[in-house]
Amino acid sequence: MIFRNILIDTNICIDATQKRKPFAYNAHKILDFSERKIINGFVSAHSFDTIFYILTQNTHQEYVYKANEGLRRTVEIAPVTKMEIDEALKLRWPDFEDAIHYRAAMAAGCEAIVTRNPGDFKEADLAVLTPSQLLADIDTEQ
Repeated sequence: MIFRNILIDTNICIDATQKRKPFAYNAHKILDFSERKIINGFVSAHSFDTIFYILTQNTHQEYVYKANEGLRRTVEIAPVTKMEIDEALKLRWPDFEDAIHYRAAMAAGCEAIVTRNPGDFKEADLAVLTPSQLLADIDTEQ
């Protein structure tokens, strides 16, 4: 079954922008599928500042702005409002950021989350896929 509305975890976005091996290839493919509307890729609103912060530790700020602008053109934004924060707080997950991602995915109508850390979402009520699982799913449907 192909999932159309996918929340793309922050780590996937960073893999693509930093060209982190061996993860970059799959990350680029996922973002390319989002750009080409093979999937509706979403990124949580709060991911943009996290990406900016992490990338500016080792990369020129102008590159980081351009990377975030490119990402923004490629994906939709999953909202992070008072409601998502309140719902994430109620979950009491070990990693609060993952709880926010999950609630943002639910608010955006996502059917799945793609992440390199599926164990972080073991209590999620939607599909959680690794990049290779998502890409295999898309390949079998095309």
